[in-house]
Amino acid sequence: MTWLAYLLLLFALSWVSVGAFRWYAIDKGLLDEPTARSSHIAPTPRGGGVVFFLGWVILFSVLYYFDYLTLYYVWLFSPILAVGLVGFWDDHKSLSAATRFLVQCLAAVACLFLAQEGGELVSAWLPIPIPLPICFLFLVVAMVWVTNLFNFMDGSDGFAACEGIFVFTVGGYLLYCANAYELAILAWGLVALLGGFLAWNWPRAQIFMGDSGSYFLGFLTALYALISYKFFHVPLLLWVIMTSLFWFDATVTLLRRLLAGEQWRKPHKSHAYQRLMQAGWSHQQVLIAAIGVNGVLGVLVWMGHRDPRLLPLALGIAVTMLTCLYIGVEIIKPMFKQWHD
Repeated sequence: MTWLAYLLLLFALSWVSVGAFRWYAIDKGLLDEPTARSSHIAPTPRGGGVVFFLGWVILFSVLYYFDYLTLYYVWLFSPILAVGLVGFWDDHKSLSAATRFLVQCLAAVACLFLAQEGGELVSAWLPIPIPLPICFLFLVVAMVWVTNLFNFMDGSDGFAACEGIFVFTVGGYLLYCANAYELAILAWGLVALLGGFLAWNWPRAQIFMGDSGSYFLGFLTALYALISYKFFHVPLLLWVIMTSLFWFDATVTLLRRLLAGEQWRKPHKSHAYQRLMQAGWSHQQVLIAAIGVNGVLGVLVWMGHRDPRLLPLALGIAVTMLTCLYIGVEIIKPMFKQWHD
């Protein structure tokens, strides 16, 4: 069988498994009831992300069994099990935010320790010397922030799944070019699994990925960025550009809410993509717009990959484009009505 056949098989298995899990979720009452923060209007099964999470773990195990992966990778990726399983448990019985945060922090610390990264990655970029423990803490916070990005932005049908497909398609290509073939196979295998899930999650969604899927995607993105930079010299700025649709919206929205005196942990519908839907856009229109933006970001990543000297320019173009789009959303649907008045 060719690799394309294997990917098609993973897609089919994921599609069937998500359908089976949807039946299980309905039977067990794992339904996401509409609330003031929700963008859906009917109870919808949740937790479907456990399918591509466990599917990826099984794929990882198979590759290790056939000696495509070394034991070191097993240890390096092992903390992600805790993140995904805690998310799955949270889908069944809600856990406190403190518990989820603690597990994510411990998983980040474990990955950094196993990667032998003590903060040098950050200190090398700073113009003035900063103690390594502070740099290490910054890395932990960064990994936890990326872990939660997919959870924050998973509020529209197909949105997080399409972002995952984009990130790991492009990320897999970068690693393939860096001769990290085993990690590229894992990334593209996840893309196939996400495709099977997206068939059920495309507007109108018949199932949501839940915390098990969103936390897993976020943590794996952070870990892939770390590994690709530290071991294969793939510039971190490529990952920053690649994920900018999510981190720009989430970061700017959070900062604006904090400056406005809102409680940052309070549920809300203030993200740019959510306000577009409040302005009358459909889930499908928002998703297609996001795919278009990621298409431009993909070109910028390719440009920076071809010539690393263009990376600052590519990042500047990405941030400028996203700033203009964010302002456009603000004109259509302001975050704070009093500003518009």
